[in-house]
Amino acid sequence: MGWFGITARRPTSATFRQGPTCTGGFCCRWREEEKTIPLREEQLKKNATLRYNHAILLEDDASFYSRRGRSWKVLGFEQGAGPAPRLKLSVEPVGPEIEGGINKSALFDIDDATRVWKNRQLVGKDKIESGQEVQVNLTWGPFDSLATTDVWLDNESLAACREIQRQRHLRLIRSRFLPGWVDAVKNNDTGGGEVTVTLFGGMDPVLYKEIKQGKSPKVCDAANTLRTWSYHQEYSVLGNTVDWNETENPPLGSSGFQLRVKLPQMLEGFRPGRIVRLKGPWTYVLLPSDEWLASPEDFELSSKLRLP
Repeated sequence: MGWFGITARRPTSATFRQGPTCTGGFCCRWREEEKTIPLREEQLKKNATLRYNHAILLEDDASFYSRRGRSWKVLGFEQGAGPAPRLKLSVEPVGPEIEGGINKSALFDIDDATRVWKNRQLVGKDKIESGQEVQVNLTWGPFDSLATTDVWLDNESLAACREIQRQRHLRLIRSRFLPGWVDAVKNNDTGGGEVTVTLFGGMDPVLYKEIKQGKSPKVCDAANTLRTWSYHQEYSVLGNTVDWNETENPPLGSSGFQLRVKLPQMLEGFRPGRIVRLKGPWTYVLLPSDEWLASPEDFELSSKLRLP
């Protein structure tokens, strides 16, 4: 079983390109990736947690706190002091204590760049009142402060932003295809064969449903960076799903959905441990050329998660 990273935003499925400053779960570099983001011994002596520089889960603050039953009660506004004085939103946590979260009263920077949401609309920060329970998204402020990017004053507004993000996610994955991990391969003597794939987790449930019901996914090979070979639509192979299995309580990053696809042609990238992407009954979209792998050299460079 492989590891698959998950991202969430507002709070629903997302990709890394759509995420702001995030909280998350992190792990050490895995085997054969030791040279990725190399660390010096003197760095580890100063901060041992730097060794955990690979993310298995990334989510924004609204996702992180709301799915754990946490909100923030507004206490009021305070004018900050020091060399970079900024207006502060004073809040206290409402709900359970969360490991790795902020569990005490806090001051967050707020200014006219902060998006304040109420009744599915943007409003001024003057609509924030003491006693309100809100959700926030945060980013870095001056020095060690945290600054608000979004403040949601009601669940209706948060739900509207969640649905917008969900639709963006659906549009992106339907055009780039659903990624998965190759578990096993069977090559036929006369050409073609079968590929067993476990789909990545963290995607919207409707995407898995469309792949399952379509029964004829197109499969293309991809690198660890999820970039595909040239025009992914034209270099993919139309297959037939011959088996579909579902696992309850899959490990973090796995969808728990495993399918076996019969293919008339086996591509070079259809190998155990490699990544493929599956196209469901979705409209073909031509991708920007910088998302392709256009040569064997590109594929080799993309085979490991290296720094530029």
